[in-house]
Amino acid sequence: MKFRNFLIVGLVAALLTGCGATDAGSAANVAGTSISEAALADALMELSNEVTAADLGISDAELTAQVLNRLVITELVRKLGSEAEVTVSETEIVAERSRIQNEFGSEAELIQAGLQQAIAPSLINSVFEISLYASKIGEKLEPNGTDTDRTSAFESFLFSYVDSADIKISPRYGTWDKTQAAITPPSNPLVSNPGE
Repeated sequence: MKFRNFLIVGLVAALLTGCGATDAGSAANVAGTSISEAALADALMELSNEVTAADLGISDAELTAQVLNRLVITELVRKLGSEAEVTVSETEIVAERSRIQNEFGSEAELIQAGLQQAIAPSLINSVFEISLYASKIGEKLEPNGTDTDRTSAFESFLFSYVDSADIKISPRYGTWDKTQAAITPPSNPLVSNPGE
């Protein structure tokens, strides 16, 4: 019995210590910018109204990590844009969304495609924002290069930034793998979704 109590106290201490890696109420922190648990919970709630982790063939922890990863990457790419002195306007994002939506045929089909990639409808514009930043940064780094050259230049710039950036993920949602620029879901079965 004493060992069990010791184990429980140890687990709680480890969880509390791990949770201190980010600010209270923060799911992640990207180079000083906090991504709140509320923002993550809102995106997950919106997504869960349309599709479940089981529908996508993944676990709840993997779904949570994917959604948080999108929020982290969006913020990360904004910071890259600032570093490269590149901007993306809301007008450009809306125009790109409209162009892609026409390729899909309708807004409903675009949203459905997003859902199949675990992208909440309110986060679809982040896909276009990331794409526009990547394109503009690549073009700035390789003004006379091919599309392949520009993509490669952007990826090098991204991983160079990620290698030195201070990116923290609450252990509740996983760990940051800077070699992949992605969140690895937690293996801890005690992990719960935000709002639980």
